[in-house]
Formats: sequence, C-alpha cells, structure tokens
Amino acid sequence: MQANTSALATTAGNLGLKINVKKTRHLRMSGRTNESIMVSGEVVDEVYHFTYLGSKVSTSRDGGEEILVPISQASQAFPSLQGIWRSKNISQKTKIRFFKSNVLSTLLYGAESWKMTKTISHKLNVFQNKCLRRILRVYWPQTISNCDLRRRTGTQQVRRKRWKWIGHVLRMPPAALPRVALKWTPDGRRKRGTPKETRRRTVEKEMKENSWA
Repeated sequence: MQANTSALATTAGNLGLKINVKKTRHLRMSGRTNESIMVSGEVVDEVYHFTYLGSKVSTSRDGGEEILVPISQASQAFPSLQGIWRSKNISQKTKIRFFKSNVLSTLLYGAESWKMTKTISHKLNVFQNKCLRRILRVYWPQTISNCDLRRRTGTQQVRRKRWKWIGHVLRMPPAALPRVALKWTPDGRRKRGTPKETRRRTVEKEMKENSWA
C-alpha cells in the first residue's frame, strides 16, 4: 500500500496535483503490518470506519452497521412527506408511488452490493412494514400479514435490484473489471471459525433458492 500511495503521489505531482494529507485517511482491512502510510514524509491518519458514496465501510466488515446509514436517511425522508401520507385526496396507489420514489429509493441505494443476513433483512422489513402500515392506515385491531402487506404494495425489491445489476455486469466484456470482480477471491486464508456471510455467498444462496421475493 505504501508503494502504491507513493506512486500515486508521484504521478499526481507530475500532473501538477498534490495530495492533501490532512484530508486523506486510510483504512486497514486485515493488515499483516501496522506500519503507517506516509505521503511526502507526512503520516496519513488511520480510521476504522468512514462513509463513501452513502455506504459505511468499517474494519469489522459488518453489514449490520452499513445498513443503519440508509435506514437513517430513509427515516428522515418518510416524515418529510407526512402531508402526503395523511391526505385524503391522494389515492393509496399514488402514495405508494411516492413511497417507492422518495423513501424506498433512499433506503435501497446501493442495495445491489449488499450481503444479506437475517439481521439485515429483518431491519429492512421492520422499517418498510412500519411505513406501509402508516400509509395504508392499517392499525390495531385490523390485521394483515407482513408478506401480504409487501405483496399488496409491490415493495419487495432488494433481490430484483441485485440480480438486475448482475445481469447488466454479465453482459459486459469478459475482461471488464465489474465482471472479473464477480468471481474474484482475495489472496490468503481466512481465520478459523464459521465463515461470515458475504455478497458472493448471498448470491449463490439466492441462485439455489430461485426466489425473487
């Protein structure tokens, strides 16, 4: 990493650009060394998590932490449209369209690259069900199953988004980086213990299930 960073700094310098070390951070994933990364003799600060393009990246590689970011953003988007949800002059069909375009799109931004665990799936479902029940005015003692609720509103989209993206990547040339990354496996050996859920394992599991729910 130090060699790559130095090469980047040199190339940037040749183009008249300079890396601002004070604004630069680096995150170490399962590093074999604790040596600092330096640019022009200055140490680059190390962090253990950061947000990039709306996604939270951390050394723990815990998708449960990452999913909290879009849920938080969607939680702010939903009440901002309270006037629409309460309106009696707007049909439920139109309200659902507003929900999909303004709230669900925020919640599922970048979902194509997510791994899917029971915890992540549960958090997504809880948020969606809560919002949909308010939009459809389904309150106790009225009852409707969560599956019927999402089927009725057509809001089950995570798998469809992921496989739509995979289909797009598979139509790329064989040497395209996104297509190569689909089957790329990092060097080295993992630690002992139960393998952690990854996006690749999520995709392979969905292929066997052959379900688009």
